[in-house]
Amino acid sequence: MDGKALPDEAALVGRARQGDREAFTQLVMHYQVPLYNMALRMIGRPEDAADVAQDAFLRAWEKIRSLRNAPFKPWLFQIGVNLCYDHFRRGRRLGLMPDEEQGGKVLPLGAAQPDPQERALARERDRLVRASIESLDHDHRVALVLRDVNGMAYEEIASVLRVPLGTVKSRIARARAQVQERLMVYPELFGAYRGLKEPSDA
Repeated sequence: MDGKALPDEAALVGRARQGDREAFTQLVMHYQVPLYNMALRMIGRPEDAADVAQDAFLRAWEKIRSLRNAPFKPWLFQIGVNLCYDHFRRGRRLGLMPDEEQGGKVLPLGAAQPDPQERALARERDRLVRASIESLDHDHRVALVLRDVNGMAYEEIASVLRVPLGTVKSRIARARAQVQERLMVYPELFGAYRGLKEPSDA
């Protein structure tokens, strides 16, 4: 699932608001992967990310009647982001980015070459990208993850974070600049690096 709205999403939300569990289950099935991926990239531990995703859906079900005309996806992700922050406030690390053993690269830096040396260099670049994102403060990190990892539109992120659109764009631009600045310390690995990839708003 790519996390885009379902064609009949408004109808499903309306039915769920009336207590229709089957309708809500369809929403869960559609959004469970993107929501889990967001939590994984914010928290890093698969089991904790699964707990966050599960808790987010439980809270969404409990509060679905309060959802009026707002789109379901930003509302759901707002619950998930808040749970990630709660996870951090409980004293756990936020943003330990998953490595290849935990499900793949965070941000693609190009396909790894079959040559062992090239693979080692690719893994080191991935590690440094993860570390640079981990070093961002929480507000900048979540904006960057939602945009450059989850591919959410700026307007959706503004709705999730409940901040103005200009604030979202500023945070993402600043986060990208900070990541690039940290990676430029390693010219032998990132000599041709030109910043994080800008995903499509489509």
